[in-house]
This record gives sequence, C-alpha cells and structure tokens, in this order.
Amino acid sequence: MVYTDLHYFGALSYYHALAQHDHIVFDSKAAFSKMSFKNRMVIATAQGPLHLTIPIVGGRDQKTPMDEIQIAYDSPWKSQHLKAISVNYKRAPYFEYYVDSLKALYSNEYVYLNDFLIATQHWTKQQLKAKWLIETANDQNSNYKENKWIDPMKPNNFQTSSNAFLYQQVFDSSSGFLSNACILDALFAMGGKQVLAMIS
Repeated sequence: MVYTDLHYFGALSYYHALAQHDHIVFDSKAAFSKMSFKNRMVIATAQGPLHLTIPIVGGRDQKTPMDEIQIAYDSPWKSQHLKAISVNYKRAPYFEYYVDSLKALYSNEYVYLNDFLIATQHWTKQQLKAKWLIETANDQNSNYKENKWIDPMKPNNFQTSSNAFLYQQVFDSSSGFLSNACILDALFAMGGKQVLAMIS
C-alpha cells in the first residue's frame, strides 16, 4: 500500500512508484501547494516541455485542504488543455485509441479539484489495465498519514528523475527526448499494456 498525493496526470516517475503497490490511498486533506503537480502536468511539444495548469478559485497562494479546492472556470482551460494535447499528440501511434474517452473525461465540469483528479486516476488505471485498488483517505488522523510517500519531483525538477524510461516520442527528432513527461505522453506513444510493463 502507498499513501500519497493526487497529481494531474502525473509524471512517469510518479506512476512508477504507484505501480509497485496493489493498493493506492490518496490524501484528500493534503494542503494545496503551488508549483506542484497537484494541478499541473507536462506534455512534450516540438518546442519542448509545455506545462498545462488547472486554474483554481482563490489562486495558487493558498494552503487550503485539497478536498476544499475548487476549480476556476472563468477561462476555457478544459478546451485549451484538450487542444494542446490533440495538436501535439495527434500523430502518436495510440492517440486515436484514447482520445474519445479522454474527451469524455474533460466534458464533465467538476466543482472540486480532488474529484477531477480522482476521475483522472480512474481513467488512467483503466487505460493501463492496472489492477491496483484506488482509495481516498478523508480522515486527517488516518493511520496512513505517518507512512505518506511524497513524490520529490516538481514541475521545476521533473527531468532530474532517476527513472529515465526511454521510448519513441513524437518530437524526438525536433526537440529531443523529454524524460519523465506526464503519463499521457507514454500512453499515446506505446499503449497502456506496454506502459504498465515499463513502469512496473
């Protein structure tokens, strides 16, 4: 079992850590922290890494518990994220296989960030055909708390991960290999079965 924070389509190093366990418990009471993957993911583009961020009500300079953080909809971030994903991955071998269910995921307008992140975790698990159990811990005094795993990777250091999984990316030839990109990058390039085998 691993007890950890929710990430927005986390990096490969994050999923590598999750894949070592058959039971994943997400901390819904963790304080929101800016410059983290709690509302940000990194995709590969011809110009290099692109950070896609979910805007939140009240801005990023707050320490509100994750299960109280609301998503801001005053900008069309969902369509912007989908467009960025589509433009940059439309030539990836497995993109067409996943795009419809991904669009369906983004079609829901979640009030709370936690709820959307849990939905992305279930979607990712389904695409990977992973067997791990997903649970959310709502109790601040949970017995899990003392054993919490904190991913050391942040948006400003994600490429320093020691888990350098190599595979053919869309923009290898133009911008070079982007190590430790979000799980979507590998999923579109290799398909769920191969990604799970790689990170397990």
